[in-house]
Amino acid sequence: MRYHVTHNTEYDYRLPVVSSQLVLRLKPRDLPRRQTLLDHTIRLSVKGTEILEQLDYFGNVLHEVRLHTRHDALSINATFDVEVTPRDEILLDLSPAWETAAKTLRDPQTQEQWHAAQFCFPSPHVNVAAALELAKQLAVPGTPTLRLALQLTEFIYREFTYKGGVTDVHTDVKDVIRRRVGVCQDFAHTLIALMRSLGLAIRYVSGYILSQLDGRPALVGAEATHAWVSVYCPEFGWVDFDPTNNQITSGQHIVLGWGRDYADVAPTRGYILGGGQQKLEVDVRVRKAS
Repeated sequence: MRYHVTHNTEYDYRLPVVSSQLVLRLKPRDLPRRQTLLDHTIRLSVKGTEILEQLDYFGNVLHEVRLHTRHDALSINATFDVEVTPRDEILLDLSPAWETAAKTLRDPQTQEQWHAAQFCFPSPHVNVAAALELAKQLAVPGTPTLRLALQLTEFIYREFTYKGGVTDVHTDVKDVIRRRVGVCQDFAHTLIALMRSLGLAIRYVSGYILSQLDGRPALVGAEATHAWVSVYCPEFGWVDFDPTNNQITSGQHIVLGWGRDYADVAPTRGYILGGGQQKLEVDVRVRKAS
């Protein structure tokens, strides 16, 4: 399925900005047999802008931006077309027991396992210790790894309430588990903490979902950047789960990038000289391409 995506970011500053440096992660990945980027453009409203495209540590595409022209507003427009191929049905119960997968990751033997093992540990936004007690209650011994991932996905969907404005990027997993409320970012961090506390490899995925499909209600998280997770399982590779929408990701999910947590894949971040208080507005549109 082909999609056309526009991601508009608008900054308004109370005082003029003399100069700024930004890092943008607004260009989707090319993924073999899953996602093909057909075209991409990125435009900024300030003249005299320098843009350098490169890859980060995780292989995500990023743009380093330097703005040298004095400005009191900034528009960032990213537009692209992408083709997404739904993954074949996965037989979850054929995956190895989660204890076996965790043991493999403690002593990785292949390059793929070594790469996955780095996603077993705490990271800036993932408090693994805070999730250990809950994980022990939920993880039945001998459960297949991918079946457990789906069970934890279903648990978060069932027991947690989606509500904006209650949390922010700095909210600790401990508080999300205690209050059981948040947004897709919080739910992804919580699922990551639960599985990493068991010694499993799981990464944070940033991307988009189709606003609406065939007249059906939009998935939660549409018309904004969305977050879900990708779980590594020996012999199966990486499989994506969306706890906000209680599903294994479908052809509606478009991957921007992945990392240990939100900090590794924030769509925009950077530093400014001047500006004072600022107002930020973000508008995302995802539609089927004709």
